[in-house]
Parts: sequence; structure tokens; C-alpha cells
Amino acid sequence: MSDRPRNHFLFDAVDKKVFVYTEDKVYETTLKLYEIEEMFINTDFFRASKASIINLNKIMSLAYSFNGKIEVTLENNEKLLVSRKYVDHLKIKLGL
Repeated sequence: MSDRPRNHFLFDAVDKKVFVYTEDKVYETTLKLYEIEEMFINTDFFRASKASIINLNKIMSLAYSFNGKIEVTLENNEKLLVSRKYVDHLKIKLGL
């Protein structure tokens, strides 16, 4: 994993593998999502769902979705849903 986490847009877990998304590349990491979450506690990285952690500085837009979820679009055009469990925390982090 790069030593420049501010360039990371998203960490995503798929089929027991964790991937790091940057502006133009995707890398696989051996770290578990909970380990990444612990590494970036009290930073601009935010647990958005059971399977993803996003960089709040890379959010381009937010849209309220059905069932109380929020759809986030990142600067690299990745879209993902913030699960209801994390919506209130996201609002607090963003001052909404």
C-alpha cells in the first residue's frame, strides 16, 4: 500500500479480498478492512458500510437514496451507498 493515503479514494472488500482505489488504479492489499479502519481512526477516512471505507476529502456529491441510505460519488466517479448504520456518523463528520 502506498505511503500517500491522501491519494486513496476508497478501500473496498470483495470476496474476502481488500482493494485500494486511487484516482486511476486499483491495488489489492493484504490488510483486513478493520485493520485499515484502525490505521485511519481520527482521519478523513470514514467507514461507509460493512465492506467499504471512503476518503471524505474525495467526495464529489451526495444523494439521499431509498431506505435512508446515502449515495456517495467520489472524484474518480466511483459510486457507493453509505449504509443506514453509518449515515448519522457521516452527517456528523461532514457537519450536515
